[in-house]
Amino acid sequence: MSSPWEYFTPEQKQKLKQKFEQFDPEQLKRMRKESNEILGKLRAGLEAEIPPTDPTIVSFARLLEEQKALFHDHDPEYERAIERFHLEHPDQEDHGIDLRFYQYIQKASSAR
Repeated sequence: MSSPWEYFTPEQKQKLKQKFEQFDPEQLKRMRKESNEILGKLRAGLEAEIPPTDPTIVSFARLLEEQKALFHDHDPEYERAIERFHLEHPDQEDHGIDLRFYQYIQKASSAR
């Protein structure tokens, strides 16, 4: 089974590893819990067919983007690697996210 990790360059992997090392285990645990809560709300929006342009959904997606940015500093190359993973493995989930859910989150986070 593949993972987005395989789509990152060695430099990106090293940078991510260094970012993770900046946080203690409790901080990482709390961050994971918060992101899972946000993902749950986004998943509920997807399942309820709430448009990704809905202001509440947009705010959750942007919160998730900010959390991810703690690790990749808004570097679009990371997102391109993750997107490639999802496009090549549309039914495979990574952290509970498959291609359909990924695209929903992306639409919401880029909504104006």
